[in-house]
Amino acid sequence: MADDRHPSPEEETKRLYGEAEARTARAFENLVSRDSFGELLARVTENTVALTKIGTDIFDLMLRNLRLAGRQDITRLARQLGRTEDKLELLLQQVEKLNDRVEDGEPRAEPPAAKARSGTGRSAARSGTGRSPGANGRGANASQRRPRASGQRRSGGSS
Repeated sequence: MADDRHPSPEEETKRLYGEAEARTARAFENLVSRDSFGELLARVTENTVALTKIGTDIFDLMLRNLRLAGRQDITRLARQLGRTEDKLELLLQQVEKLNDRVEDGEPRAEPPAAKARSGTGRSAARSGTGRSPGANGRGANASQRRPRASGQRRSGGSS
């Protein structure tokens, strides 16, 4: 009598679900086992990467046209900030050395450039004494300053 019994709707649903899952698994395994699936997957990946790059380029252009800081601007500023921090660190080290000298009571040493000029009698001409300041208010030494390297630019801010 137990063999004549019809399965309950719950049991029938589980059986149908199991059959559908097995058929779907066989179909996907058959699909994935082909070489064409690998080629298709590679092309889809290439297209996705290309579309992502196009999207980020468009976003950068939009930011640039809106005159907002883009990714390139931020990385350039980060490099400038790093260089400035390095320069400040070197300056701090020099100041600490000078403070140590003052605390130890060492006599003040002349800078190497001043030692070389002291015997020539040209120190007054080089230091700008006896001359009137130039048109820019910086004195006559402004034209004798070391020229900037091509990579260095004078910034407009207080950076």
